[in-house]
Amino acid sequence: MENTKNEVLKIEDLSISFYTPVGEVKAVDSINYTLHENEIMGIVGESGSGKSVESYGIMGLLQEPGKVKNGKILYKGENILDYDKNQMSSFRGAKCSMIFQNPMTCLNPVYTIGSQLMEAILVHQKGNKNEAYNKAVEMLDLVGISNPKRRMRQYPHELSGGMRQRVMIGMGLICEPDILIADEPTTALDVTIQAQILELIKEIQERNQMSVIFITHNLAVVAQICDTVSVMYAGRIVEQGSVDDIFYNPNHPYTKGLLKSMPRIDVEDNGRLESIKGTPVDMLNPPVGCGFSTRCDYCMNICLKKEPPMIELGNGHRTKCFLHIKELYDARR
Repeated sequence: MENTKNEVLKIEDLSISFYTPVGEVKAVDSINYTLHENEIMGIVGESGSGKSVESYGIMGLLQEPGKVKNGKILYKGENILDYDKNQMSSFRGAKCSMIFQNPMTCLNPVYTIGSQLMEAILVHQKGNKNEAYNKAVEMLDLVGISNPKRRMRQYPHELSGGMRQRVMIGMGLICEPDILIADEPTTALDVTIQAQILELIKEIQERNQMSVIFITHNLAVVAQICDTVSVMYAGRIVEQGSVDDIFYNPNHPYTKGLLKSMPRIDVEDNGRLESIKGTPVDMLNPPVGCGFSTRCDYCMNICLKKEPPMIELGNGHRTKCFLHIKELYDARR
């Protein structure tokens, strides 16, 4: 069924390009999705598909030569692309926060953990330093860091990778935002710590009734934590639906290829895993028509000439593929 909860974030025809000396790179090309209250939405796809660039656009963190080319980013009905500097500063951190992939490059090495946590509170919320200190200690305890008062005095290099990632989660949650964007937060961690971090994010999301955008290339993580999924390829969303839709009724050839390349214990073992043939799209010179056409076993003549529309399959499940226009599929047969 379509989600009946209130919309928190709505992306409409968002396009982001990088204008390089050798040409325009369309990193994100006319994507659309809606994030609802208390929902975890996974955004999946291989490296270079535009997942992280889209999140930087939402947070207003794009740097030259990157630029939002067109579209809207609606937070509770307001287009944040129209925000001035002060409004954007208020939105970033207080309303929408982000956990980055590599905490060592995001935490400032010359400031203590405590000073960095307290800064977020003092910038976005009212209160004095003593109140900010107490809240920072509480947050470190909440994210499972032992002896939090001691950790407040330490520097990032004195903590393990898992502890630094927990600090980043704490920084993302400390102002109790409506939206949390987690950009591959478990990629650099071992499997045991990864499971702990995922459990922690899920637990805090349920406790705070947050909406989460979880960006990853790991489909196993998506199955574990997400409610809905958007699959990206070459800057475009090619399939959207619930976790059950994507895992048990995939309709786009790229989604099917991703699933076939992933080991699973819920299906009969058919031997070796399959890889997706070909190579990722050159975003400086993308193919005409469907971006996946050069790697697709089901490619038709029209796929090489026109970009497919997003086809509604029912109950919020949709896919960007000509195979699901019945007349074309029947003609191909």
